[in-house]
Order: sequence, then C-alpha cells, then structure tokens
Amino acid sequence: ELDMVKQTESDARKWVDLIRQYANPTELTAELLNTLIEKIFVHEAVKGKDGSREQEVEIFYRFIGKID
Repeated sequence: ELDMVKQTESDARKWVDLIRQYANPTELTAELLNTLIEKIFVHEAVKGKDGSREQEVEIFYRFIGKID
C-alpha cells in the first residue's frame, strides 16, 4: 500500500511538471497531445429512439489516468 502511495505521488509530480511546460497553449498540436495523453478509447456509436447518435470517448492522461 505504501508503494502504491509513493507511485501515485511520483506520477502526480510528473504530471505537474508536464502541465507547467504547456500551461498556456495557443494551439492543440500533435506534440502536446502525445505528451499529455496516454490513450483515447472511442466506443461504438449508439442510436437513440429519436434518431440522435451518441458516442462515448474516454481520454486517459499520462501519469494520472482517466478523469471523470
């Protein structure tokens, strides 16, 4: 459990360091995305009864994971 807490603290520090580098971005670049985002899951689209379409997208950030 202590190791898990230490890893979480380490990951949080790494995330803060990354965010400081990109604190005020003027545009969304490939470099920025590759630096901050670990993976993106795009789920299958679902049609509603009214014809609307919904699609879930999950973004997992480096060192901190998914933010709900």
